[in-house]
Amino acid sequence: MTQILYPKKENKIVREFMDTINLSTFIGRSYSFHFPKKIIFGVGSSESVGLEAKALGGSRVLLVTDKNLMQIDSIKEIEGILLREGLNVEVFSDVESEPSIEVADKIAEFARNGAYDLIVGVGGGSVLDMAKIASIAIKNPGPMRKYVGVNLVERPGVPKILMPTTAGTGSEVTNVAVITLSDEETKSAVISPYMFGDVAIVDPELTYTMPPRITASTGLDALSHALEALMAVNANPLTDALALQSIRIIVKCLPKAYKNGDTESRFGMSLGSLMAGIAFANSWVCLGHALAYSFSVTYKVPHGVSCGLSLPYAFKFNMSAIQHKIQDIAEAMGLFKEIENKEKNLGNLILSKLLNLLSDLNVPMRLKDIGVPENDIDKIANKLLTFTRLIQRNPRNVSEREAHNLIMEMWSGLTIDEYA
Repeated sequence: MTQILYPKKENKIVREFMDTINLSTFIGRSYSFHFPKKIIFGVGSSESVGLEAKALGGSRVLLVTDKNLMQIDSIKEIEGILLREGLNVEVFSDVESEPSIEVADKIAEFARNGAYDLIVGVGGGSVLDMAKIASIAIKNPGPMRKYVGVNLVERPGVPKILMPTTAGTGSEVTNVAVITLSDEETKSAVISPYMFGDVAIVDPELTYTMPPRITASTGLDALSHALEALMAVNANPLTDALALQSIRIIVKCLPKAYKNGDTESRFGMSLGSLMAGIAFANSWVCLGHALAYSFSVTYKVPHGVSCGLSLPYAFKFNMSAIQHKIQDIAEAMGLFKEIENKEKNLGNLILSKLLNLLSDLNVPMRLKDIGVPENDIDKIANKLLTFTRLIQRNPRNVSEREAHNLIMEMWSGLTIDEYA
């Protein structure tokens, strides 16, 4: 039996935090909470895809994946499960990493021409996002660019089952499909309640073949979702609980999954990613993702790496605005002895923990390390301020001067020893 989910019950600090949850900041507000109609989690749960497809009434299935995944046995097994249920299955595997609007239009045309009544997406976040696009395209005509934005999708798509092979983007439980707009050197998204999956099947076994580099990148994406969900102004008691538990799991399991890829750490990362996905789908992300979007497309940095690089800087900037959550975050990161020492600056210790994690995962910690020239700092800072949808959810406003200082700090870098 796994022991990864909870800190030890006998820890006095943990018990005190559980008994002193601060609800005063939430009183007087109302919240909505959304996620897929059904979530199935567990080792071997992918075997249920056939029955779930039948329950949704599908007969013509479009299986969305990518060319790399087509080479592994698990995709063939999933296709076989669907075929054994008497379903007609066709495969679309032309999904690229960080898919462009052109890829979205390509899969939309393919889905419309096939007259499918069920979509099954099996892959990382890019695949799952394109599976969502395929679903809505069948019921919503025209180019996909017309749906980029918030609540622009007019009709529900066909039913969809989403099965992640990474841990993770959380795409299986969100209402977002991220699309790269190459001509604008930026990322945007189709955001709509119709983008939620009908069934999310999260099987840790599907992540076992992830190489270390992808494990690190997607794991940092999940950690960013959790920590930014805590910082976002739309955070609520439900999202905070999920985000904190996600941080507990990810901080413990990600280094192990990166180094060893053992089954326990893979299980933990799948669960932590799922929790983080539900959390940020309902509170949203904020400055960290805005920072990541400001440079990732131009300099061709994978999404998870750009989020991981940005996270310590976003947290440092926001520390003064989230003091009421610092102790909870420190506890979730396992800083029990440090919490007991009242002379310690917990915010700095959390920052040190984040920087050390990036170092352990061999992820760049400065913009100069990914080839960003110093002359581009102003351009990146200006682009940062265009992501108003994300910055509006940040607990602290970002002025033009602060944007410039932030990017300058990200270019020159933080020193781990300074915050230890």
